[in-house]
Amino acid sequence: MKKLIIGLIVIAFSVGCTAASGNAPSASLTAPTQPASTASASAEGYITPVRHAELAFRAGGRVTEILVTEGDQVKAGQPLIKLQETALRAALEQAQADLSRLQKGARPEEIAAAQAGLDIAKGQLEVSQANLARLQSGQLDAQRAAAQADRAHAQAELKVAQDSYDALVLGDGHGVPDDLNLPGRGLGSYEEQKRAQLAALQAAYSAAQKRVAAVQTGTATNLQSAQASVEVAQAQGSVAEAQLALIKAGATTQQIEIAQARVAQAQAALNEATLLAPFDGTIADLTIHVGEIAAPGIRVASIADLTQWEVDTDDLSEVDVVGVPPDKAVFITVDALTGVTLKGYVKTITPRSVMNQNDVTYALKIIITDSEPRLKWGMTASVIFK
Repeated sequence: MKKLIIGLIVIAFSVGCTAASGNAPSASLTAPTQPASTASASAEGYITPVRHAELAFRAGGRVTEILVTEGDQVKAGQPLIKLQETALRAALEQAQADLSRLQKGARPEEIAAAQAGLDIAKGQLEVSQANLARLQSGQLDAQRAAAQADRAHAQAELKVAQDSYDALVLGDGHGVPDDLNLPGRGLGSYEEQKRAQLAALQAAYSAAQKRVAAVQTGTATNLQSAQASVEVAQAQGSVAEAQLALIKAGATTQQIEIAQARVAQAQAALNEATLLAPFDGTIADLTIHVGEIAAPGIRVASIADLTQWEVDTDDLSEVDVVGVPPDKAVFITVDALTGVTLKGYVKTITPRSVMNQNDVTYALKIIITDSEPRLKWGMTASVIFK
């Protein structure tokens, strides 16, 4: 846009000078046409390796080894940085052991242990069933009958004592010694003895009633508890029996496949603890040190193939881009290399514009075809489109 404005100003200035000269055109003068421009379009950008990568770990961890330094040339697959592997190796060994156990089948001692568990469960079931049978056989009925008999006896004794005491205090003479047969009176130590005896028999009767209630309640509770114990023992026996059958049958195909997948997953996690070079190239930089924690997805190094370069630019104006097709030949100059002009061509032009300091521009990649060993990543370059 800036270049177009400058061109229009130059044209306007030329027309004005012609009109002001002594050789003014006649009234039939036609408007002048703009001559073809011989100016070249240009753009500025930065030198970049055609092939480069930012390297990071997928999972984080503590750095234990850095096997390269900046500037080292490496081959694809070469180890660069290692993370701590202790826990990862342990997980892999456990997964491998689990897979091996499933593939070999149950050991004799495992079968014996499962059989012992089943035998214990059967024994517990027999004990529970015997206890339930004992409760259901009438033994508790005998306990209940005895408690009821004790209560009846206590009740009878209480009635006799109550009648005797009533006779004493009411004065009818029944049960009162001759020397204390005083109508309407019940005084002295004899009355006190009768009253104490009556209180003791009342307490005995109350205790007998409580025993009857306890036996009746206990019977129902004990039966329920015994029945529940039988059911639990039956369930435990079923589980133990199923476990023994599974151990004898060995692992299923699905179980082995799952174990194999876990081994593969553990191996992949261990492999990812070592950062490898993705292609042949040069280590451009390292951003971490031994002992530091590498965060997942955060760059720790960069690698580049420094044998082929390009210029990345987003500085080509909307006026100039229409005259720059892909594969167009260009000249490149580098600020740091005075007097050096390199050849290249346009590789790509983005279809969508960007705003660059309020100007509409387009981004391009320019491949440099000339060899220049002094080129460095990030150098400033100018591209001239002839």
